[in-house]
Amino acid sequence: MTEHIIEYVARDRTGITAVVTTTSVIDVDTVIRNIHSGHSGYVVRAGEWHRARVRSLSMIGGSYLFANWDGSKRNNLHDVAFQAPQRVARPAKPSGGLRAVVRSLFRRTAR
Repeated sequence: MTEHIIEYVARDRTGITAVVTTTSVIDVDTVIRNIHSGHSGYVVRAGEWHRARVRSLSMIGGSYLFANWDGSKRNNLHDVAFQAPQRVARPAKPSGGLRAVVRSLFRRTAR
């Protein structure tokens, strides 16, 4: 059985969509099929020396990947998800025309 080491997982709002290993990028459905058939095993590095086995769990809506290495019951596989860089939204400055209108309104009320 071939063992693949997972570096990152890609996800969207529905869950994990792809797995990035040291050799390739594989969609999650293929990974689940490989685990169920026994052709391949997947592990994720849980520290410098420890590796956690990735399992496929079946639910009513389908199967999903699960790995846990800290003893909690949560899915630690989401901890190795690729984080997209955060963009800071800056408020737009009012245009020169808008500033002129505001100034003229204040001048009229000041008189």
